[in-house]
Amino acid sequence: MRLASFGQLERIYGIQVASLANAFGSAMPPGATANRTNVALPAGWSAVGPSSLGLGPDAVDHDGYYIIESPLTGRTYSGPQAQIYEERDARGRVSRLSVTFVGTNSPVDLADYTQLNSGEIAPNMNPLLTAVRDYAIGKGLGADDVIVTGYSLGAAYTNVMAKYADTLAGGFFADSNYIAHAVPYTYEGHDRVLNIGYENDVVHRAAGDFDSLGEAIQAAPGLMGQDYALGSSTDNLILFGDDYADPAWPYGPFALYNIPGGWAAHVAGLTSDAVARITQSAFYDETARDSLVIVSNLSGATRGVTWVEDLHRPSDRHDHVGDSAFLIGSQYDDRLRGNVGNDYIDAMAGDDTIRPGDGQNRVEGGSGTDTLELSGTMRDWSVSRLMDGTTAFFSKSHGLDIVSGVERVTFLDAGIPGRGRSYALESDRLEDLTWSGAFERFDQDVAYTAARQGTAGNDTLTGSRVFGLAGNDTITGTSASDLLYGGAGDDRLDGRGGNDAIYGGEGNDWLTGGGGNDLLNGGLGDDLFVVDARLSGRVTIEDFRLSDVEQDRIRIIGSPFRSTAELRNHGEQTADGLLLHLGAGDLMIEHATWSSLTPGTVSFG
Repeated sequence: MRLASFGQLERIYGIQVASLANAFGSAMPPGATANRTNVALPAGWSAVGPSSLGLGPDAVDHDGYYIIESPLTGRTYSGPQAQIYEERDARGRVSRLSVTFVGTNSPVDLADYTQLNSGEIAPNMNPLLTAVRDYAIGKGLGADDVIVTGYSLGAAYTNVMAKYADTLAGGFFADSNYIAHAVPYTYEGHDRVLNIGYENDVVHRAAGDFDSLGEAIQAAPGLMGQDYALGSSTDNLILFGDDYADPAWPYGPFALYNIPGGWAAHVAGLTSDAVARITQSAFYDETARDSLVIVSNLSGATRGVTWVEDLHRPSDRHDHVGDSAFLIGSQYDDRLRGNVGNDYIDAMAGDDTIRPGDGQNRVEGGSGTDTLELSGTMRDWSVSRLMDGTTAFFSKSHGLDIVSGVERVTFLDAGIPGRGRSYALESDRLEDLTWSGAFERFDQDVAYTAARQGTAGNDTLTGSRVFGLAGNDTITGTSASDLLYGGAGDDRLDGRGGNDAIYGGEGNDWLTGGGGNDLLNGGLGDDLFVVDARLSGRVTIEDFRLSDVEQDRIRIIGSPFRSTAELRNHGEQTADGLLLHLGAGDLMIEHATWSSLTPGTVSFG
């Protein structure tokens, strides 16, 4: 990302734009913007001049960029450009190279958008790439030592090069690392490219992967932004800026011609540190390419009064509001709010306010003094301190929150008008902060609830309140009403009798319900929900395929039905989801419709 942004802004028409952007960012008061602008090459990287590549001085233009001849405009100044960078190790040896394509920086570039999908420019890349190949071989480098990247139009050129990499420069770059940012055109073959961009950037995926620009325009009449689901791109990544938070955004059609409304994330993304914060998140290892990730990019003017959350917006054609989401804060004081899905909230630095929604949530407060805000009163919740350093908050009405890095918790409905009751999280209790000094005798401190806990290994546990933590655990409940939590790993959880709340956590879990009014929530992963139709009661599956990256399944045992077609005759669509009458008991699949039960999602046995 830093290679791409510096290559884009290093110099335009002789103006050192990168230096000006950094100077402007430094002049702004701390916290006025989402992050300090730092457009610069990563440490150890520098430009490779034409003489090193065996090329003449005419290989570069007045700004020092390598010229790639356009099939439409030729060698026009500020037309297609690239920069070659190299990284040297502590001994001064070249360890990596980068082919960085430059994006739009003048009206001359606009003509070349018409031939991106069809790729006419690819052969014209060959002279430069052949020189880079020879330089790489001379330095003892292979294809996997080369990063190919770019921003916007430069990202599209990255995809064009990836498409023809088997033939360009003798196929040397076929196994290079192709990572493009804010890409208008994507190449979907060979699983060769990772295209990183924001759903609320109208340029990202604008031309899709069609064979020609004409086909792309036909698919998106009027150049309307499309929420394509593409195999090479991030399809649910949101840069949550002041514009996106405005209910009136995008101030008209979400279209390429609506520059004020559609291009804000495209421009802001060039200097934002959002990509770095995603990789630094406590929950980064749990994300996948198409995870719903919402990154705070608010200014100081709105940060203190605006919740960063999943919103209904025209850029989201598939309506992921309510899906499981990752919310990422900044180094400042953020307000982060979850929804009904299983959310992962990393507030990072600052004194943050975190309000998880219902469901099964993970919260990391990060540095600073952070406050967790929970619905209901303290009487609605039970709290357990876990051996891995996290704290578990459970409510039958609102779900399970596994929390770390948070110093305070406020219960919003405390019976005090306009004020919740606040507690400090201590090692052995919740310390009531309502009273202090001589009035501490009125404190209502809360002791942690004891629980059976596992280890980092594979445990077999039984009890009414069980937390498996890490490992592939087998957890069994009792005949009473149980709370079972698997945690990380591929766990098997069976509530047995009673009205149970069963949470899988991370991993591909197996959750069994029946014989009471049970709630099953698999958490993140490809989970199997097993429902025994012979047992009375009602099983509620809370999170069936709530994320684009999950492939949950349902197995119904002890039922006379043997197909989803038969289920249709014994079920009904309700406002809460699908209610299936299985015989002795019922199954509610929340948020689901009949179309959710695609082939392979339900089995019988």
